[in-house]
Amino acid sequence: MRKGKPIHRAELLNESDFTIVATYQLEYRGLVNYYRMAYNLHTLQKLKWVMEQSLTKTLAHKFKISVRKVYKEYQTELDVNGKKYKGLQVMVPREGKKPLVATWGGIPLTWDVAAPIEDEIERYHWKRSELEQRLLAQVCEQCGATRMTAKIEVHHIRALKDLQLYDGREKPQWVQIMAARRRKTLVLCHTCHGDIQHGRPPRRHKVSRSRT
Repeated sequence: MRKGKPIHRAELLNESDFTIVATYQLEYRGLVNYYRMAYNLHTLQKLKWVMEQSLTKTLAHKFKISVRKVYKEYQTELDVNGKKYKGLQVMVPREGKKPLVATWGGIPLTWDVAAPIEDEIERYHWKRSELEQRLLAQVCEQCGATRMTAKIEVHHIRALKDLQLYDGREKPQWVQIMAARRRKTLVLCHTCHGDIQHGRPPRRHKVSRSRT
């Protein structure tokens, strides 16, 4: 923000449009998840507007085009559980496979008192195309499953120091992987991501099998 108005983020200008959109979505999703149990969760709609203005201005600044043209180029309709949302979308084509998709929007502001708290709010900054390369590899970085045909997801933590919270007790597999790689992100299949979020141990399976 500058003088009360959303502005572009200079630190993201060297990233691809895919990474820029994915970064904003991950940050916003983390905030929504963190406040999911708040009865006034709907007030985050104003934050969404501010972040969307910043996102579109970042893309406009990167490609030296107008914000209106950004909307014309990237705007799409998202279908989430049967409900329609306006959003932005970037697709990375893959030969013989479904394209990778980064979207902005489509996150319902639904109050849920039983929702698990996911303290994963952080600014994400990857080397250019690193995220795309890891996603394009289509390998779950926890279980090793390949040929994932459905959702490929990214788990993220606030800071590497958070991994030290497990000192003195057995560390889950995902913590060991992130600590060894010194990364705050982990590319996962949908099953492994769900296991991590709900504190379940990883499930055994054949590495060569497709996983969703």
